[in-house]
Amino acid sequence: MKRQCICAVNGRFWLLLLLAALLGVYLFRPEPARAQTPLEGYVEAGLVSNLALQQRSLDLEKSLRALDEARGMFWPEIRLEARYSRAGGGRQILFPVGDLMNPVYQTLNDILGSQGQPAPFPTIENVEIPFLREREQDTRVRLLQPIYQPAIRQNYRLQGHLMEAQEAGLEAFRRQLARDIKVAYYDYLKAQRAVDIFASAHGVVAENVRVNERLVQYAKATDEAVMRARAEFFDVEQQQADAARQRDLARSYFNFLLNRPLDAAIDAPADDARLPVATYRLAVLRPSEAVAIDALARRQERKQLDAAVLASSASIDIQRSNAMPGVALAFDLGIQGEDYGIAGDRSYYMASVVLQWKLFDGFQERARIQQARLDTRRLELQREELDDQIRLQVQDAMDNLEVAHRSLATAEERLLASREGYRRVARKYEEGMENQVTLLDARDVWTRAELNMNITRYDLLIRLAELEFAAGGE
Repeated sequence: MKRQCICAVNGRFWLLLLLAALLGVYLFRPEPARAQTPLEGYVEAGLVSNLALQQRSLDLEKSLRALDEARGMFWPEIRLEARYSRAGGGRQILFPVGDLMNPVYQTLNDILGSQGQPAPFPTIENVEIPFLREREQDTRVRLLQPIYQPAIRQNYRLQGHLMEAQEAGLEAFRRQLARDIKVAYYDYLKAQRAVDIFASAHGVVAENVRVNERLVQYAKATDEAVMRARAEFFDVEQQQADAARQRDLARSYFNFLLNRPLDAAIDAPADDARLPVATYRLAVLRPSEAVAIDALARRQERKQLDAAVLASSASIDIQRSNAMPGVALAFDLGIQGEDYGIAGDRSYYMASVVLQWKLFDGFQERARIQQARLDTRRLELQREELDDQIRLQVQDAMDNLEVAHRSLATAEERLLASREGYRRVARKYEEGMENQVTLLDARDVWTRAELNMNITRYDLLIRLAELEFAAGGE
């Protein structure tokens, strides 16, 4: 009996272990990769190929090189300096060695001559030494190493903040470009759908013309019916042509943003009626002030201004540093003389500690500091204005989204009513209980309801894209 209980417990244990393993596999299984929509692919392509974005990227690259330049100021500078000169004329240095020594030599010669000895001391001419050498060269290798230069450190900080501002500006432009691509894509789909609606209406009014012509042929209708049907036909045809023009313009602008041929084909989603309702609910369930606070933290435009304010503050520190003393080390190693060579006294070296301190400059530095402070204050005011603009954008985008969502529900009801109304009128018209005018009016109401539904549907998507941009979302 005890053995049977042990077997039963072991069996239950292994069963529970198997169920736990299956549950773990189910809970921690990898999520299936979500298929990329055509719009997401277009946004990714546009963020790579857009020409304006490429220009902004070059500006960022330039800022990176400026930061490298500022970093290089901390390192020693080594340069080769060489000079070779040919000179003539100029001032002469007169050394009256003859006037000084000849009287002495003459006296000595007279004394020696009186003693019967030869006169050994010659007559010496005065010497004229040219101030400029006829030939001269000076070749040196100079090393300059800043030891204490506060402006270099502040300049490096300034360039770092400028680079951060460029990065934030580039990211802000990327988000704006993504929004523009989405809006252009929805505008194209909206225009294409309008063309399809008018094409459907075109077939209906064309059939109406054919039917009325046949009725006139059998004397069951008058010519006025045909004229009215043809007028309606040409009106739809004209609107269809205008819708096609709007579609082609929207396609050209969309392809322009992606740097593609203007007439390149655009892929439409499999189901253009599907709306991101979850995104809408997430947007409207949160208070606008909460969305605005998040937007202030995430919008790259504000980060760009934050970095610009810090850069302006660093500019003030640079101007202050220019009034402080600077110390540098200089070391020269070279050769000089009338010709090139390293023998004798031609080679030399010189090590120097250089102190530079601007004691007075007519209050120029003070004026520059005041200008930098004014620039900083201007940027701070611009940042405050941007905060108000972001809050206004968020509020406006949420209000527009709310109106668009309500309009969508109304448009759906309008479309269903107009479609059902046309169906009933068409049935009565076939039975001879309604006239042609009523039929065409019902069809016109249905067409306008379809156009309104099309516009409202894509306007909601556009409003979602605008709110996503205003809120600083990805």
